[in-house]
Amino acid sequence: MGRTGIMGGTFNPVHIAHISMAEAAYRQAKLDKVLFMPSKKPPHKQDINIISEKHREAMVKLAIRGIPYFEYSDFEFKREGTTYSAQTLELLCRQNPDDSYFFIMGGDSFFQVESWYMPGKIMEHAVILAVSRNGSDKKEMEIYAGKLRDKYNAEIMFVKMPHMDISSSNIRKIISSGGDAAMYLPDKVWEYIKSNGCYI
Repeated sequence: MGRTGIMGGTFNPVHIAHISMAEAAYRQAKLDKVLFMPSKKPPHKQDINIISEKHREAMVKLAIRGIPYFEYSDFEFKREGTTYSAQTLELLCRQNPDDSYFFIMGGDSFFQVESWYMPGKIMEHAVILAVSRNGSDKKEMEIYAGKLRDKYNAEIMFVKMPHMDISSSNIRKIISSGGDAAMYLPDKVWEYIKSNGCYI
């Protein structure tokens, strides 16, 4: 029986805060591995110009190369249409009934989870690992976690990590304006972006 973390997202592009978040979740929740699972067509980001699956897959693989407990997963890429976390988790639990799943969420996603498709299913099939990236939102997160526990019988754990003021949208803006985004990205990912002309 394995303890598997799910690190989802568009990874457009994957950056060092994604890696740090997964690392903190892996250590603090005592996971066996973390699956980096890029979203195919995330329902909450339909208006964003998302780079091709080929590029996002390549960048994630480069970002996690050499970290034995991180794995790339194309589970959502292989599905058709819009991908919902509730359905993904239900399918994973059906395929691997002996495994336990831990869904890693940053603070923004955590506070929005009830607006997602079938939030009860998400909390039925996975432990929520809510990542506090600055500490200042911890009290608010605890209050909201209590609400989710009461309403959905959710199992929620908190993960701490240092504040990192990094977002994929800001990285895209820096690159498109000709700036240097090296400090926000794993070295191999920055090299890939430059050599493939991504986000220009």
